[in-house]
Amino acid sequence: MVSGLALLTVACKKIQEIEYIQSAEEKIVVRTGHMDELSKNSVTLFGQIDSIVDQKILSYGFIIKTIDQYAIERKEQEIEVGKNTTDPTIKFTYQPNEPFDVDLKYTYCFYVRTEKGYYKGEFNSFQIGGFAIDQVKKVKAKPGEDIVVNGDFSLIDKNYKFFSYFADAQSNASQSLETSYILAPDKKSIRFKVPKTNGLYHGQEISFSFKRREYPYGDFYYNIAQVNILGQLIPPVKTSFTPMEVMDIMGLNLPDYRHPNDDFKIILGDLQIPFTSQLQFSQIENLKGSRFRFGYTNGVETVIFKEEITFYAPDLAKIKIEQSFVHPGAKCLIQWPGFWDFQSGMYFDYTFGDLPVDPRQTGNEYFYFEVGNLKEGLYSFQFKDRFYDISLPQKIKVKNFDWLSSDKISAYEGDLITLYGNFSKGNIYTLLGSNNIYWDAICEKDGEATFTWFLSNFGSNKISIGYQNAAGAYTFTDKKLEINAMGIGLDSFAPSSGLPGSLIHVKGKSIKYAQKIRFGDFQIVPIPVSADEIMFTAPMMAGKGKFRISAEAANKIYQSDAYFELL
Repeated sequence: MVSGLALLTVACKKIQEIEYIQSAEEKIVVRTGHMDELSKNSVTLFGQIDSIVDQKILSYGFIIKTIDQYAIERKEQEIEVGKNTTDPTIKFTYQPNEPFDVDLKYTYCFYVRTEKGYYKGEFNSFQIGGFAIDQVKKVKAKPGEDIVVNGDFSLIDKNYKFFSYFADAQSNASQSLETSYILAPDKKSIRFKVPKTNGLYHGQEISFSFKRREYPYGDFYYNIAQVNILGQLIPPVKTSFTPMEVMDIMGLNLPDYRHPNDDFKIILGDLQIPFTSQLQFSQIENLKGSRFRFGYTNGVETVIFKEEITFYAPDLAKIKIEQSFVHPGAKCLIQWPGFWDFQSGMYFDYTFGDLPVDPRQTGNEYFYFEVGNLKEGLYSFQFKDRFYDISLPQKIKVKNFDWLSSDKISAYEGDLITLYGNFSKGNIYTLLGSNNIYWDAICEKDGEATFTWFLSNFGSNKISIGYQNAAGAYTFTDKKLEINAMGIGLDSFAPSSGLPGSLIHVKGKSIKYAQKIRFGDFQIVPIPVSADEIMFTAPMMAGKGKFRISAEAANKIYQSDAYFELL
């Protein structure tokens, strides 16, 4: 059904100051605004308080008059809207006792009463009749989109201007903007674009009206459309995050926190989240997984962007397991560039072979954990929380420790002994004799470990072999390594005779480990020449004769079969 709508509103001008002359410091300015949403039974009126200084508002409202077809004012009505306000824009829906009469014009003005005066804006007017449109168009649209209103616009000529009206988001003051439009050749429709102007926000209402100056009743306003602004997100530039990061939400005409609107939601995975300017992933309840579709819904359309939001993890291809196998209770060392920074602030559940473990950092790219009490087999290192569930692609072998044999059963001091068994490359194994001092055996090749034999290190020729776990405790096998301690060999010396002060060279197996040389009653510290040769100086002593040379190592004396003759 076609309804006729014409609205006449007097343009806002300087106020009429009545009963009181203001000083510059007390200046108050009020304006009568436009009208909106005109129907047979109601109309929305606007008033504006532009400034008020040092005056208390006692009341404010609108004065409404009716004027008949002979330009005679028939009655006046003052309607109080409120007692006090801090809002600069006043919006009031007027509902007459009887429907508006098509033969009458209605004029209105906004007033403010203070303790010092009574102030009015100029009168604006409206009237039922004029344009014939299907209905005042109410739509939701984005700035820049086309709006088409159908009706009879045959009255439109060059004297009409087209305006959009909206409230400032920050101050709530009424704003107007002259807007271009296209009138169809048959004048049965008009087309215009929702203006792109700064400060528009999702849900904001813009009304569109034609205005024509007509004396003596001011400006006629013909309201033809109301648009609620639709906000939209723009595709994010960054799409890869950690759960501890914050994502800035970017878009156009986004909701304003001063004017909340529930129909704009951010879509993240299966969740619809009320609009916020930043998404802090770790604080979003029920957010699970590490890959999410991303988009928005604004009450009219639902948009899902092509690029998903993902939570990244350090590259699994860069993982390097340092050991080919590990022992129960021992340390397992893993190289994974970026992992330690990545997990900072996260609360993962770490497991190895379904047993909980506690990774510890060692260097920028390495971490280790203590292997649990697991049977021999292949196991995965895993970590998970509500965002991640990751298993390392390489499985780690667990083998019980045991040693089988050694390459020597007899050894001189300083001899290198190789052990064979379940030795894992990179690990340090532990040797223990009877003196409760722990010594290391180094494994540089799977299946072998080496150590240097010194009887004094162990206090015994029977040695336990084992390894230290991550907690500092030791695990030893029951079997002991037995070494026939050969000490050192003293094979020969030269020269066989000489004067006091002569330089004597002594040769023998591992002789460099001799701590002392005995020459008669003298004890002399030798000088090593090579592994099997030392030298010392014959002492300055009275008398001549033959003296036995002996060497002492590991508290044991090794004698030569020959004598040195002192001349």
